[in-house]
Amino acid sequence: MSKWKILTLSAKWDRIRVPIYEASAKGRRISILKTLLTNACPYQCKYCAFRRGRRVERRTWDVNELVNVTLTLWRKGAIKGIFLSSGILKDPETTVEKQIEVAEELRRRGFKGYIHLRLMPGAPKDLIWRAAVIADRIGVNLETVSKDYFSEIAPDKGDFKVDILKRMEWISRAYRIVKQQRERLHRKIGYLSAGIDTQIIVGVIGETDLEHLRVTFKLYRDMELRRVYYSPFESIPETPFETKQPCPIARVLRLYQASYLIRDYEFTLKDIESIVNDSGMLPLDKDPKRIYAERNKDLYPINLNEAEYHELLKIPGVGPTLAKKIIRIRDKKSRIGIEDLRRILRKKTLHEVLNYVEI
Repeated sequence: MSKWKILTLSAKWDRIRVPIYEASAKGRRISILKTLLTNACPYQCKYCAFRRGRRVERRTWDVNELVNVTLTLWRKGAIKGIFLSSGILKDPETTVEKQIEVAEELRRRGFKGYIHLRLMPGAPKDLIWRAAVIADRIGVNLETVSKDYFSEIAPDKGDFKVDILKRMEWISRAYRIVKQQRERLHRKIGYLSAGIDTQIIVGVIGETDLEHLRVTFKLYRDMELRRVYYSPFESIPETPFETKQPCPIARVLRLYQASYLIRDYEFTLKDIESIVNDSGMLPLDKDPKRIYAERNKDLYPINLNEAEYHELLKIPGVGPTLAKKIIRIRDKKSRIGIEDLRRILRKKTLHEVLNYVEI
Protein backbone atom coordinates (compact mmCIF):
# COMPACT_ATOMS: atom_id res chain seq x y z
CA MET A 1 0.00 0.00 0.00
CA SER A 2 2.96 2.34 0.60
CA LYS A 3 3.99 2.23 -3.06
CA TRP A 4 0.38 2.72 -4.14
CA LYS A 5 -0.05 5.84 -2.02
CA ILE A 6 3.26 7.36 -3.01
CA LEU A 7 2.75 6.89 -6.74
CA THR A 8 -0.94 7.76 -6.95
CA LEU A 9 -1.51 10.48 -4.38
CA SER A 10 1.41 12.85 -4.84
CA ALA A 11 1.95 13.67 -8.52
CA LYS A 12 1.09 17.34 -8.11
CA TRP A 13 1.26 18.51 -11.68
CA ASP A 14 -0.67 15.60 -13.10
CA ARG A 15 -3.51 16.42 -10.68
CA ILE A 16 -3.48 12.99 -9.04
CA ARG A 17 -5.56 12.97 -5.88
CA VAL A 18 -6.90 9.44 -5.39
CA PRO A 19 -6.06 6.03 -6.90
CA ILE A 20 -9.26 6.00 -8.96
CA TYR A 21 -9.61 9.26 -10.85
CA GLU A 22 -12.92 10.50 -12.22
CA ALA A 23 -12.14 11.83 -15.68
CA SER A 24 -14.55 13.93 -17.72
CA ALA A 25 -15.36 12.84 -21.27
CA LYS A 26 -18.17 14.35 -23.36
CA GLY A 27 -20.27 15.11 -20.30
CA ARG A 28 -19.70 11.71 -18.71
CA ARG A 29 -17.57 10.74 -15.73
CA ILE A 30 -15.19 7.86 -16.40
CA SER A 31 -13.16 6.09 -13.70
CA ILE A 32 -9.52 5.55 -14.57
CA LEU A 33 -6.43 4.45 -12.68
CA LYS A 34 -4.12 7.46 -12.67
CA THR A 35 -0.58 6.85 -11.52
CA LEU A 36 3.12 7.47 -12.05
CA LEU A 37 5.42 4.74 -13.27
CA THR A 38 8.00 6.22 -10.88
CA ASN A 39 8.41 9.33 -8.77
CA ALA A 40 12.19 9.17 -9.10
CA CYS A 41 13.60 12.06 -11.13
CA PRO A 42 17.05 13.57 -11.84
CA TYR A 43 15.64 16.99 -12.76
CA GLN A 44 15.36 20.05 -10.52
CA CYS A 45 12.14 21.64 -11.73
CA LYS A 46 11.48 24.47 -9.29
CA TYR A 47 7.77 23.72 -8.85
CA CYS A 48 7.86 19.92 -8.53
CA ALA A 49 7.38 17.76 -5.45
CA PHE A 50 9.73 15.14 -6.93
CA ARG A 51 12.63 17.40 -7.92
CA ARG A 52 16.08 15.97 -7.27
CA GLY A 53 17.27 16.53 -3.72
CA ARG A 54 13.83 17.04 -2.19
CA ARG A 55 13.16 14.75 0.75
CA VAL A 56 10.54 12.34 -0.50
CA GLU A 57 10.31 8.56 -0.62
CA ARG A 58 11.01 7.24 -4.11
CA ARG A 59 9.14 4.27 -5.54
CA THR A 60 8.79 2.59 -8.92
CA TRP A 61 6.18 0.20 -10.26
CA ASP A 62 7.29 -3.16 -11.57
CA VAL A 63 5.77 -3.47 -15.05
CA ASN A 64 4.01 -6.77 -14.35
CA GLU A 65 2.74 -5.58 -10.97
CA LEU A 66 1.16 -2.47 -12.51
CA VAL A 67 -0.34 -4.53 -15.34
CA ASN A 68 -1.84 -6.98 -12.85
CA VAL A 69 -3.34 -4.21 -10.71
CA THR A 70 -4.83 -2.50 -13.76
CA LEU A 71 -6.32 -5.71 -15.15
CA THR A 72 -7.80 -6.63 -11.78
CA LEU A 73 -9.51 -3.26 -11.38
CA TRP A 74 -10.71 -3.27 -15.00
CA ARG A 75 -12.17 -6.78 -14.80
CA LYS A 76 -13.99 -5.86 -11.60
CA GLY A 77 -15.49 -2.84 -13.37
CA ALA A 78 -13.78 -0.39 -11.01
CA ILE A 79 -11.99 1.42 -13.88
CA LYS A 80 -12.43 2.00 -17.58
CA GLY A 81 -8.80 2.75 -18.29
CA ILE A 82 -5.39 3.93 -17.13
CA PHE A 83 -3.51 7.22 -17.27
CA LEU A 84 0.24 6.64 -16.91
CA SER A 85 2.72 9.46 -16.40
CA SER A 86 6.13 9.30 -14.75
CA GLY A 87 9.22 10.85 -13.32
CA ILE A 88 12.46 9.91 -15.04
CA LEU A 89 13.85 6.44 -14.28
CA LYS A 90 17.22 6.83 -15.98
CA ASP A 91 16.61 8.91 -19.08
CA PRO A 92 13.53 9.78 -21.20
CA GLU A 93 14.06 6.84 -23.55
CA THR A 94 14.19 4.26 -20.76
CA THR A 95 11.14 5.75 -19.07
CA VAL A 96 8.96 5.88 -22.20
CA GLU A 97 10.06 2.35 -23.12
CA LYS A 98 8.74 1.15 -19.75
CA GLN A 99 5.48 3.06 -20.19
CA ILE A 100 4.95 1.42 -23.56
CA GLU A 101 5.79 -1.99 -22.10
CA VAL A 102 2.93 -1.53 -19.64
CA ALA A 103 0.53 -0.57 -22.43
CA GLU A 104 1.61 -3.35 -24.77
CA GLU A 105 1.39 -6.01 -22.05
CA LEU A 106 -2.08 -4.79 -21.12
CA ARG A 107 -3.25 -5.14 -24.72
CA ARG A 108 -1.54 -8.54 -25.04
CA ARG A 109 -3.49 -9.75 -22.01
CA GLY A 110 -6.84 -8.65 -23.39
CA PHE A 111 -7.24 -5.14 -21.97
CA LYS A 112 -9.68 -3.19 -24.15
CA GLY A 113 -9.98 -0.17 -21.90
CA TYR A 114 -8.67 3.36 -22.37
CA ILE A 115 -4.89 3.93 -22.27
CA HIS A 116 -3.49 7.45 -21.90
CA LEU A 117 0.30 7.85 -21.86
CA ARG A 118 1.92 11.12 -20.82
CA LEU A 119 5.29 10.79 -22.56
CA MET A 120 8.56 12.34 -21.44
CA PRO A 121 10.32 15.37 -22.95
CA GLY A 122 12.99 14.17 -25.36
CA ALA A 123 11.20 10.89 -26.16
CA PRO A 124 12.66 9.24 -29.29
CA LYS A 125 10.60 9.30 -32.47
CA ASP A 126 10.34 5.51 -32.78
CA LEU A 127 8.86 5.24 -29.27
CA ILE A 128 6.36 7.99 -30.03
CA TRP A 129 5.13 5.93 -32.98
CA ARG A 130 4.88 2.78 -30.84
CA ALA A 131 2.92 4.71 -28.24
CA ALA A 132 0.63 6.16 -30.93
CA VAL A 133 -0.38 2.69 -32.10
CA ILE A 134 -0.95 1.09 -28.69
CA ALA A 135 -2.49 4.02 -26.75
CA ASP A 136 -5.78 5.88 -27.12
CA ARG A 137 -4.24 9.22 -26.19
CA ILE A 138 -0.70 10.51 -25.77
CA GLY A 139 0.99 13.84 -25.16
CA VAL A 140 3.98 15.63 -23.67
CA ASN A 141 3.56 18.31 -20.99
CA LEU A 142 4.50 21.77 -22.25
CA GLU A 143 4.58 22.99 -18.61
CA THR A 144 4.72 26.64 -19.74
CA VAL A 145 4.35 28.88 -22.79
CA SER A 146 7.84 29.87 -23.92
CA LYS A 147 11.46 28.83 -24.04
CA ASP A 148 12.53 31.52 -21.57
CA TYR A 149 9.86 30.59 -19.02
CA PHE A 150 10.71 26.91 -19.40
CA SER A 151 14.40 27.55 -18.76
CA GLU A 152 13.47 29.43 -15.60
CA ILE A 153 11.14 26.83 -14.06
CA ALA A 154 12.83 23.65 -15.37
CA PRO A 155 16.50 24.57 -15.84
CA ASP A 156 17.83 21.06 -16.53
CA LYS A 157 14.84 19.37 -18.17
CA GLY A 158 15.95 19.95 -21.74
CA ASP A 159 15.36 22.40 -24.57
CA PHE A 160 11.79 23.70 -24.89
CA LYS A 161 11.81 23.86 -28.68
CA VAL A 162 13.63 20.57 -29.26
CA ASP A 163 12.56 18.31 -26.39
CA ILE A 164 9.00 19.62 -25.99
CA LEU A 165 7.63 21.38 -29.09
CA LYS A 166 9.45 19.15 -31.57
CA ARG A 167 8.06 16.06 -29.81
CA MET A 168 4.57 17.52 -29.97
CA GLU A 169 5.05 18.05 -33.72
CA TRP A 170 6.07 14.38 -34.07
CA ILE A 171 3.03 13.33 -32.04
CA SER A 172 0.77 15.50 -34.21
CA ARG A 173 2.19 13.94 -37.37
CA ALA A 174 1.75 10.45 -35.93
CA TYR A 175 -1.85 11.28 -35.01
CA ARG A 176 -2.74 12.26 -38.58
CA ILE A 177 -1.31 9.02 -39.96
CA VAL A 178 -2.60 6.53 -37.37
CA LYS A 179 -6.04 8.14 -37.59
CA GLN A 180 -6.17 7.10 -41.24
CA GLN A 181 -4.88 3.63 -40.33
CA ARG A 182 -7.48 3.29 -37.55
CA GLU A 183 -10.30 4.14 -39.93
CA ARG A 184 -9.00 1.80 -42.63
CA LEU A 185 -8.46 -1.09 -40.19
CA HIS A 186 -11.67 -0.37 -38.24
CA ARG A 187 -9.77 -0.34 -34.94
CA LYS A 188 -11.79 0.70 -31.90
CA ILE A 189 -8.91 0.81 -29.40
CA GLY A 190 -5.45 2.30 -29.65
CA TYR A 191 -4.34 4.27 -32.71
CA LEU A 192 -4.93 7.53 -30.80
CA SER A 193 -8.69 7.10 -30.92
CA ALA A 194 -8.98 9.81 -28.22
CA GLY A 195 -6.49 12.17 -29.88
CA ILE A 196 -3.54 14.01 -28.34
CA ASP A 197 -3.19 16.47 -25.47
CA THR A 198 -0.82 18.44 -23.27
CA GLN A 199 -0.74 20.22 -19.92
CA ILE A 200 0.40 23.73 -18.98
CA ILE A 201 0.90 25.17 -15.50
CA VAL A 202 -0.81 28.54 -15.02
CA GLY A 203 0.54 31.30 -12.80
CA VAL A 204 3.96 29.85 -12.07
CA ILE A 205 6.21 32.48 -13.65
CA GLY A 206 4.19 35.64 -14.41
CA GLU A 207 2.98 34.64 -17.87
CA THR A 208 -0.14 36.37 -19.20
CA ASP A 209 -3.42 34.80 -20.28
CA LEU A 210 -2.80 36.04 -23.82
CA GLU A 211 0.51 34.16 -23.90
CA HIS A 212 -1.34 31.02 -22.85
CA LEU A 213 -4.03 31.49 -25.46
CA ARG A 214 -1.60 32.18 -28.29
CA VAL A 215 0.10 28.86 -27.56
CA THR A 216 -3.29 27.17 -27.18
CA PHE A 217 -4.39 28.53 -30.56
CA LYS A 218 -1.34 27.01 -32.25
CA LEU A 219 -1.85 23.67 -30.50
CA TYR A 220 -5.51 23.40 -31.50
CA ARG A 221 -5.27 24.82 -34.99
CA ASP A 222 -1.85 23.60 -36.16
CA MET A 223 -1.29 20.40 -34.18
CA GLU A 224 -4.92 19.24 -33.88
CA LEU A 225 -4.82 18.64 -30.12
CA ARG A 226 -7.99 17.29 -28.58
CA ARG A 227 -7.39 18.99 -25.24
CA VAL A 228 -5.09 21.52 -23.57
CA TYR A 229 -5.19 21.10 -19.79
CA TYR A 230 -4.45 24.05 -17.50
CA SER A 231 -3.15 23.31 -14.02
CA PRO A 232 -3.25 26.16 -11.47
CA PHE A 233 0.10 26.60 -9.78
CA GLU A 234 0.21 25.56 -6.13
CA SER A 235 3.28 26.07 -3.99
CA ILE A 236 5.01 23.00 -2.57
CA PRO A 237 7.17 23.10 0.58
CA GLU A 238 10.91 22.63 0.16
CA THR A 239 10.95 23.84 -3.44
CA PRO A 240 12.36 27.13 -4.78
CA PHE A 241 8.80 28.31 -5.49
CA GLU A 242 7.38 27.47 -2.06
CA THR A 243 6.67 31.15 -1.26
CA LYS A 244 4.94 31.95 -4.55
CA GLN A 245 1.24 32.73 -4.44
CA PRO A 246 -1.10 30.05 -5.82
CA CYS A 247 -2.95 30.68 -9.05
CA PRO A 248 -6.64 31.62 -8.57
CA ILE A 249 -8.99 28.89 -9.75
CA ALA A 250 -11.12 31.57 -11.42
CA ARG A 251 -8.22 32.38 -13.74
CA VAL A 252 -8.01 28.78 -14.90
CA LEU A 253 -11.77 28.67 -15.46
CA ARG A 254 -11.63 31.73 -17.73
CA LEU A 255 -8.69 30.25 -19.65
CA TYR A 256 -10.64 27.07 -20.25
CA GLN A 257 -13.67 29.06 -21.45
CA ALA A 258 -11.51 31.12 -23.82
CA SER A 259 -9.71 28.01 -25.07
CA TYR A 260 -13.05 26.39 -25.95
CA LEU A 261 -13.87 29.46 -28.05
CA ILE A 262 -10.78 28.59 -30.09
CA ARG A 263 -11.37 24.83 -30.20
CA ASP A 264 -15.15 24.65 -30.63
CA TYR A 265 -16.42 28.10 -31.63
CA GLU A 266 -14.06 29.04 -34.48
CA PHE A 267 -12.74 32.15 -32.72
CA THR A 268 -9.62 33.56 -34.35
CA LEU A 269 -6.57 34.81 -32.50
CA LYS A 270 -7.67 38.34 -33.33
CA ASP A 271 -11.04 37.59 -31.70
CA ILE A 272 -9.27 36.36 -28.57
CA GLU A 273 -6.99 39.40 -28.46
CA SER A 274 -10.07 41.64 -28.33
CA ILE A 275 -11.18 39.96 -25.09
CA VAL A 276 -8.09 40.44 -22.89
CA ASN A 277 -7.28 43.70 -21.10
CA ASP A 278 -4.24 45.92 -21.64
CA SER A 279 -2.18 43.63 -19.40
CA GLY A 280 -3.00 40.59 -21.51
CA MET A 281 -5.32 39.10 -18.89
CA LEU A 282 -8.89 37.82 -19.08
CA PRO A 283 -11.32 39.60 -16.75
CA LEU A 284 -12.31 37.22 -13.96
CA ASP A 285 -15.84 38.54 -13.44
CA LYS A 286 -17.44 37.63 -16.77
CA ASP A 287 -17.58 34.87 -19.39
CA PRO A 288 -15.10 35.62 -22.25
CA LYS A 289 -17.80 35.19 -24.91
CA ARG A 290 -19.96 37.89 -23.35
CA ILE A 291 -16.94 40.17 -23.10
CA TYR A 292 -16.34 39.62 -26.81
CA ALA A 293 -19.90 40.69 -27.58
CA GLU A 294 -19.55 43.82 -25.43
CA ARG A 295 -16.29 44.84 -27.10
CA ASN A 296 -17.47 44.12 -30.65
CA LYS A 297 -20.89 45.78 -30.59
CA ASP A 298 -20.69 46.59 -34.30
CA LEU A 299 -21.17 42.86 -35.04
CA TYR A 300 -24.53 42.70 -33.27
CA PRO A 301 -27.39 42.08 -33.57
CA ILE A 302 -26.76 39.00 -35.70
CA ASN A 303 -29.52 38.11 -38.15
CA LEU A 304 -30.50 34.49 -37.46
CA ASN A 305 -31.87 34.01 -40.95
CA GLU A 306 -28.78 35.26 -42.76
CA ALA A 307 -25.83 34.41 -40.50
CA GLU A 308 -23.35 31.71 -41.42
CA TYR A 309 -22.36 29.00 -38.95
CA HIS A 310 -19.25 30.78 -37.65
CA GLU A 311 -21.33 33.94 -37.07
CA LEU A 312 -23.98 32.05 -35.12
CA LEU A 313 -21.22 30.75 -32.83
CA LYS A 314 -20.45 34.34 -31.82
CA ILE A 315 -23.87 34.70 -30.15
CA PRO A 316 -23.73 34.31 -26.33
CA GLY A 317 -25.84 31.32 -25.40
CA VAL A 318 -25.36 29.61 -28.77
CA GLY A 319 -22.99 26.66 -29.05
CA PRO A 320 -22.16 24.30 -31.94
CA THR A 321 -25.19 22.07 -31.33
CA LEU A 322 -27.66 24.94 -31.20
CA ALA A 323 -26.08 26.67 -34.21
CA LYS A 324 -26.57 23.49 -36.25
CA LYS A 325 -30.21 23.24 -35.11
CA ILE A 326 -30.83 26.81 -36.25
CA ILE A 327 -29.36 26.04 -39.67
CA ARG A 328 -31.43 22.84 -39.99
CA ILE A 329 -34.63 24.76 -39.20
CA ARG A 330 -33.72 27.43 -41.75
CA ASP A 331 -33.01 24.81 -44.39
CA LYS A 332 -36.32 23.07 -43.72
CA LYS A 333 -38.61 26.09 -43.32
CA SER A 334 -36.67 28.75 -45.28
CA ARG A 335 -36.46 30.92 -42.17
CA ILE A 336 -36.49 30.65 -38.38
CA GLY A 337 -38.92 32.52 -36.16
CA ILE A 338 -39.37 33.31 -32.48
CA GLU A 339 -41.64 30.28 -31.96
CA ASP A 340 -38.93 28.01 -33.32
CA LEU A 341 -36.48 29.47 -30.80
CA ARG A 342 -38.93 28.89 -27.97
CA ARG A 343 -39.12 25.21 -28.93
CA ILE A 344 -35.36 24.63 -28.96
CA LEU A 345 -34.19 26.95 -26.16
CA ARG A 346 -34.71 27.07 -22.44
CA LYS A 347 -36.39 30.25 -21.25
CA LYS A 348 -33.23 31.67 -19.66
CA THR A 349 -31.14 30.94 -22.76
CA LEU A 350 -33.80 32.40 -25.04
CA HIS A 351 -33.78 35.66 -23.08
CA GLU A 352 -30.00 35.88 -23.39
CA VAL A 353 -29.91 35.04 -27.10
CA LEU A 354 -32.56 37.62 -27.96
CA ASN A 355 -30.26 40.35 -26.61
CA TYR A 356 -27.84 39.70 -29.48
CA VAL A 357 -29.96 38.71 -32.49
CA GLU A 358 -32.61 39.86 -34.90
CA ILE A 359 -35.05 37.67 -36.79
